[in-house]
Amino acid sequence: MDVTLLWPWLLGAVVVVALVLAGLGLWLPRHRRDRGLPVAHVDRMTGLAAFRGALLRYRLWIGGALLLSIVGAGIAGTVASRPSGVHANQEDDYKRDIVLCLDVSGSMVDVDAEILGVYQQIAAELDGERIGMRIFDASSVMSFPLTSDYDYIAAQLGRYQRALEGTLGPDEQFNYLAGTASGLGASLVGDGLASCVLDFADLEASERPRSIILATDNVVNGQQIYSLPQAGQLAVDHEVRVYAINPFDWGGDMESQELREVAEGSGGAYFPLDFAQTVPQIVDRVNAIEAGYIETPPQIQLVDRPGALPLVVLIIVAALCAVAWRVRL
Repeated sequence: MDVTLLWPWLLGAVVVVALVLAGLGLWLPRHRRDRGLPVAHVDRMTGLAAFRGALLRYRLWIGGALLLSIVGAGIAGTVASRPSGVHANQEDDYKRDIVLCLDVSGSMVDVDAEILGVYQQIAAELDGERIGMRIFDASSVMSFPLTSDYDYIAAQLGRYQRALEGTLGPDEQFNYLAGTASGLGASLVGDGLASCVLDFADLEASERPRSIILATDNVVNGQQIYSLPQAGQLAVDHEVRVYAINPFDWGGDMESQELREVAEGSGGAYFPLDFAQTVPQIVDRVNAIEAGYIETPPQIQLVDRPGALPLVVLIIVAALCAVAWRVRL
């Protein structure tokens, strides 16, 4: 892996300072010697073989100490300059996308708070999936986009539930129906489902398995752009599974049967609103779908990589201490 110095100028500064100090170390003893007192017959002592051997050893020790000091300063300067390398952390992500699709028409308003409770339980049972929500009546509105921030998801679902129950706090100003009455008619389920299908990002390119949890009684009042079967086919074309929750399943009525056929035709399932069974069955079915591989952007980090250089500096310092002790002897 390539290693570069983050602060290369610091290495140059340390080397210059080390050379200056080394020069002073060589000059100061000589300068002090020039100012010393003359002593007669010193040549008799300096001519001794023992003296010459001791002087040679002394100079070798001093030279070694000087060399160690310069090398140590260079290595310490290198460490201080922060040798660094780029680390790219690529994390595999195998997750799913889920859109909660809620009918807020007049025929559903009495049960929507319960359905939002179901949605909250489903979200609490899932782990890491991206979840978004759209509500619809005559027109549809995105409540919140796909996100994996589960605290935010829980807060938004709780706010919608409190609004439907009429228990919003005095500091909460929230018109949950805003934007849902812009069209003609009411409970346009086909258009609502089609809008939810189109909420998935990168429909053609994404590898994430996609699911819609649609809560509606399928009682349509008005002219739709998409019929429910057409919206179901749109889901099939984009490999989106539809899990339908019908709070008013009377058993055999045309609306319930059509909703069941669309959900099961997409590879999803159909459920009456049953707290004991609906939540675990939907969660089990969603978890049973093999999660898709998502190539996430790598996380680029600049990491210090001094290697063994700090240990080398410690060894050099220890060696210098040993040389200093030996010279004093």
